[in-house]
Amino acid sequence: MKEIITETPMFGLFLIISTYALGNVLHKKWPIPLFAPLVFSIFSIIFLLMIFDVKYTTFQLGGDIVHMLITPATVSLAIILEKNYRYLKEYYPSILLGIGIGTIVHTLIVLGFVALFSLDQQIFASFFSKSITTAIALSVSDSLGGIEALTVTLVVITGILGSLIGPFLFKVARIHDPIAQGAALGSGAHAMGTSKAIQLGDVHGAVSGISIILTGISFVLLTSIASLIIQ
Repeated sequence: MKEIITETPMFGLFLIISTYALGNVLHKKWPIPLFAPLVFSIFSIIFLLMIFDVKYTTFQLGGDIVHMLITPATVSLAIILEKNYRYLKEYYPSILLGIGIGTIVHTLIVLGFVALFSLDQQIFASFFSKSITTAIALSVSDSLGGIEALTVTLVVITGILGSLIGPFLFKVARIHDPIAQGAALGSGAHAMGTSKAIQLGDVHGAVSGISIILTGISFVLLTSIASLIIQ
């Protein structure tokens, strides 16, 4: 009976949608990182697969359907840019400069770790994509020969840490400007950072959403350069 239920694409799809939806409800009521929809969904699915002894390959039948929707999800980011274009138009020097410097520094740090620990190209590609939203990170990682599972894991960890320590760093560094805070959370912690930015204020959330897109574009442009460096 279990095989009849689990060995269909609908099982994995239902598991993904239901755990994500539940995480969304819990996060609205208790806005803590553990209940962030993506984080809650990942840990809940792992727990359920282990409890009911369901193979990952069986679950992935439904996961492949969601994976197929990543490209359309990337295109839909343009909607965020269009809705908040006025912020980009008004504050573009600060936003672009912050994202540009952050992207370059991030790349240099990753390259430093690669050189220091003699990491191979696959590991570099996976780490290089960690600060981009998943929809773009997978594409960048794949083009550089990265490991998909590792890339997703690093993206999630980066988002969690960024959303957790971001507000604390703002207080320590005395950064109070909503544009700077939004740009930092969006470019450094992508979707989870944006979720935290929305809690801080409307301007924070709008600028963070814009920063996700511009950061993704920056990393895509750097991909060809990065591939030459690591070869």
